[in-house]
Amino acid sequence: MSKYFDMASKLYQEGDKVSAFNAFLELAIDGDVDAQAMVGYMLENGEGVEANLAEAVGWYKKAADQGHHIAHFNLGQILRSGKAGAVDETAAFNHFMKAAHAGNVHAMFEAAQMLEYGAGTQKSVERAASWYETAAKYGHTEAQNCIGAMYQEGEGVPQDYVKAFDWYEKAAIAGHARAMYNLGMLYDKGWGVERDSEKALEWCRKAAHAGHEKARNIIRRLQEEGKIVF
Repeated sequence: MSKYFDMASKLYQEGDKVSAFNAFLELAIDGDVDAQAMVGYMLENGEGVEANLAEAVGWYKKAADQGHHIAHFNLGQILRSGKAGAVDETAAFNHFMKAAHAGNVHAMFEAAQMLEYGAGTQKSVERAASWYETAAKYGHTEAQNCIGAMYQEGEGVPQDYVKAFDWYEKAAIAGHARAMYNLGMLYDKGWGVERDSEKALEWCRKAAHAGHEKARNIIRRLQEEGKIVF
């Protein structure tokens, strides 16, 4: 990145979005790929300029054509949501894959989701599991929970309760509500870990406090039955 991009970024960080947009635009016109992606982002979200999705897509495409992974990811999101018109899941998947191969962790997760459910591409739980696990290794908590579930069920990977437990635990410690619930379930059943009813209840409580509806219902029922006080 050039010193001029850094100057534009400083304007953006300081809250002078109008000046930042103008500075990024000048760089983008001169071919700066990072500036092109940033102009697309600011046009998409109406930051420092009136929102214009068609122009945003145009700038994202310029950056994506040069291999910019964030531009690929943002195009994927737009195409999958239909935000700019018709939904195009095939094109969205292709953009996510290009971003994923370039190291974009969020794109890895989106690609895995589409592979798992056969959206925009041929369904492949094996490829989905591979991308979930790659994203999980980078700390993506939703991916950690998903690959945990796949190891638990033996979908796309050999069934392995220990690995399921390990991935759920990582996501749960990071605050992922569904993983907290799933971790509690493994403690309750003794799958991949020694059975421990107290830890099962502890993680169910944490999941309930984090907003997991099923966990809330379990805690509420146990309270009503007088089995727990709080």
